[in-house]
Amino acid sequence: MNNQKRQRKIRELIMTNEIGTQAELRKRLSDAGYHVAKSTLSKDLKEMEIGKKRFPNGDNVYGFFEKFNKYTNHPIKKMQELFSDTILSVHVSGNFVIVKSEPGNAKAIGYFIECLHWKEIAGIISGDDNCLLLCRTKMEANNIEYRFNSINFLTTTNLKEF
Repeated sequence: MNNQKRQRKIRELIMTNEIGTQAELRKRLSDAGYHVAKSTLSKDLKEMEIGKKRFPNGDNVYGFFEKFNKYTNHPIKKMQELFSDTILSVHVSGNFVIVKSEPGNAKAIGYFIECLHWKEIAGIISGDDNCLLLCRTKMEANNIEYRFNSINFLTTTNLKEF
């Protein structure tokens, strides 16, 4: 298993989910095809300067130490910052995922989605205000919709019912 790919996946999971335990992180990694021992995961977290953060509500979740946060240019984080106000809805139709956006933003959104190299996406067609993500199966399309919802692109002001 490639150490860099595994650590890139760990970064993605930490940045897009609230993960409170190593067991939960190992499960998510396993679901993504990365089976790691506890000791390997602990070593990765230490190398990547990831630790637990305590929030005022008492929750403890994994996050990057603020003074060492060199991952803010990660494509998912950048998409979240750039497109949280422009993505209007994400929904599945068969094995397609349709991303509706404010006019003039779809091509940039499509480009950033391509940069993520999500294996479920076979191709992307972008227009002016829509991206059509082509998946091989309905299950893969549902996984992509779940990822978008996990990333929290859709704010409460523009959240549409699916």
